[in-house]
Amino acid sequence: MSTRARIGIQQGKRIIASYQHWDGYTGGLGYNLIENWEDPAKVTRGIMLGDSSKWHYIVGDEIDFEDRTNPLYDVQNVYYGRDRGEKNCGYKIYKDEADYKANGFRSGEQFIYLAKLEGAKDYLGKPKVTWYYVESTYTDKGKEVFGDWKLLEKDAINDHIDILKRCMKE
Repeated sequence: MSTRARIGIQQGKRIIASYQHWDGYTGGLGYNLIENWEDPAKVTRGIMLGDSSKWHYIVGDEIDFEDRTNPLYDVQNVYYGRDRGEKNCGYKIYKDEADYKANGFRSGEQFIYLAKLEGAKDYLGKPKVTWYYVESTYTDKGKEVFGDWKLLEKDAINDHIDILKRCMKE
């Protein structure tokens, strides 16, 4: 079972976003995004390669999708198009945040993430993104989206700590 997600970046009003299959929960992918994906150019490059099996630390280069023994598999993104040759798995364009929230859950995603440029800078003074997310879940009424955009950082860190605590108990 996987926790599906969609990763987007705001470009003016429009948003480009792509699907991501594994570990999409805030303590997994969410934590990875705040730790490793603050450069807007890097985020954009990652999204523009389309739907992915997983995001890791770097965009990386073409890799054999099935070769889990390749050491690069554990550090780079793995894409359905670039790395497995699938068709029709490019990024999607949404007209604004409302459109992304309304239509970003169309492939079974539980979380959608959004990178925004809000004036934050990294330690070198370069622009960096601020991450937000929205969660959905299934109820008796079907799939429902809860709440509005929430800042990701605190929730991702707390959820990641909870995961680490559970691992320490095992």
